Amino acid sequence: MRRLVAIALLASAVASCTASADETGSATVVLFDVSNSTRAEDVRARYDRTFAMVLDHLRDDGGVLGADIVDANPLAHGSLPINETFEPCTITDNSLDCREAQDEQGRRVLDASNAILENASRGTDVFGALTLASQFFEAYPEAGERTVVLLSDMVQFANGIRLGSVERWSPAELSALLEDAPTIDLTGVRVYVVGAGATTTTELDPAQIEGIGSFWSSWFERSGAQVEFYGANLARFPIAEVGS
Repeated sequence: MRRLVAIALLASAVASCTASADETGSATVVLFDVSNSTRAEDVRARYDRTFAMVLDHLRDDGGVLGADIVDANPLAHGSLPINETFEPCTITDNSLDCREAQDEQGRRVLDASNAILENASRGTDVFGALTLASQFFEAYPEAGERTVVLLSDMVQFANGIRLGSVERWSPAELSALLEDAPTIDLTGVRVYVVGAGATTTTELDPAQIEGIGSFWSSWFERSGAQVEFYGANLARFPIAEVGS
């Protein structure tokens, strides 16, 4: 019951503090995993590089951005630490004033992301964070493009699902975990996972990391999402579609 109340409050908060869906062409959610297994400097450097690419894209093309923490209970936060609408400069704008406003917005968002990464958590509820993303998108039903950028090693460790504890990823084990996993509607959402496999959890061997990747591939497919990237380092954002 408490979880349902938290979800309802979060959905209300997202809807009340965002602009109308008609005012944005795209909606992007960035989720920062702050669990102890992602605290290495090189991992966080990947987060920073990826987030900078997302901001550059939004600065040029416009859109709405929401961002939050992936910790042991994302749905308990109640509000988004980053919730911004980006508007590209046009030929009718004063270019100097517009660029100054964009620079100020960029500094504000980067400060907020740095504050996010100062947090730490012993748990990782990726499903809770993706529920938050789904609710954010509900506030923008007319968004032409919806994107989730997950900065995470994807080692779910909360709410009875502990992917890092699976020693052998047999087909039966994978099927059982998928059966237990929550259902979240991400139909049409483009997903980028950056940091997968780049974990400081030294107990995980390559076969376990591959198994975790297979789990998420199957789960995202079931949720209706399109995985654009799943790996340790993202070279560019967004990844251009073939023929574009």
